[in-house]
Amino acid sequence: MLFSLLELTIFIECIASWIPQIQDNKFIRLAHNFIYPMLEPLQRLQNRIIPGLPMDFSPIIALVIINILRRIVFGNLILI
Repeated sequence: MLFSLLELTIFIECIASWIPQIQDNKFIRLAHNFIYPMLEPLQRLQNRIIPGLPMDFSPIIALVIINILRRIVFGNLILI
């Protein structure tokens, strides 16, 4: 359930970033504060690898990492 919540929050953050009018919404700020600590290191990594890239791929990288972690956790739970 935690992985699904993280994924949903990332999607909300991405969609909200396209609509400047809803940036002042309390729910959107909560989602941003929840997910930003995870996306910010990925943004810095992206800027080191490909500086000046006009598109932020950190949400996509975060979703891939969440999917890998989900497979590791549920793969280990099945073996127990």
